[in-house]
Amino acid sequence: MSFDLGIEGLENLVEVPDDYILLAGGPPGTGKSAIAIDYIFAGVDEGEKGLYVTLTQSPEEIRESAELRGHDPDSENFKIQQATDLMRAGSGGQIFEPEKVVDGLRRNLNEFEPDRVVFDTITKFLMIFDAEPVMREHADALISRIKDKGASGLFMAEVPFSKAGQPSRYEIAEFVVDGIFRLEQQDKTIMLDVLKMKGLSYDGGKREVQISDNSVKLGSHSSDSFDDSSE
Repeated sequence: MSFDLGIEGLENLVEVPDDYILLAGGPPGTGKSAIAIDYIFAGVDEGEKGLYVTLTQSPEEIRESAELRGHDPDSENFKIQQATDLMRAGSGGQIFEPEKVVDGLRRNLNEFEPDRVVFDTITKFLMIFDAEPVMREHADALISRIKDKGASGLFMAEVPFSKAGQPSRYEIAEFVVDGIFRLEQQDKTIMLDVLKMKGLSYDGGKREVQISDNSVKLGSHSSDSFDDSSE
């Protein structure tokens, strides 16, 4: 069953099932925040529950962004897992305790029972670890908890300008998700393409992303078809 991710025109690229964990990544200024907000509220506005796990922004910033995009941040179906609750004691608000992140997610999945989860960002979470096997173990733990509760998820990934063209700073994040959306800036135009969609056929052609105050839309572009159904 395909469901609404909050991006108009995405259905022309791929029909995403409602149990997928997705990754959307790109450099600053490529619309990641708008996509995350619209993804979570595409469900909340239809009566689903949405959990926003933030390691980058304050709850006030997220609520303001949601309100500016025409959503109701005070909805009883919307909850924010605050970054300030996840810090390591004595770190001066700089280092996240991975156990606190996972435990907070587990608690909110059990008590709030969200249908959708945004994790913003997986990059900042993985920065804590110094080895890829450990990164993968913790990323897998996050995804398993979300999937075990039957929720869908969108992991946001930050990419430095020096690595523009990649969907994430840490490649390990790309292996553990079901699907990947890459965002790039070409001159003054933001482009999106699908790099991975496990078990599905999809259009891998790049599309222009048009972001307004209350919508994210994909423009038209010639398509390149791919098939991941053999995975």
